Amino acid sequence: MAKFKHYDYNQMSMVVINYLEQIQPGTFEFALHYLISEKTRLIGFSQAL
Repeated sequence: MAKFKHYDYNQMSMVVINYLEQIQPGTFEFALHYLISEKTRLIGFSQAL
């Protein structure tokens, strides 16, 4: 049987994760982040708001 960690819905703190430090160059995630942030024009999405 699996042993899961107890989860408390009333917890007062969260673990802060910087996702930009987690993705490594040469991975699919890094390439996807680069394509979206550097090569894609998202101006149409911001004007819709």
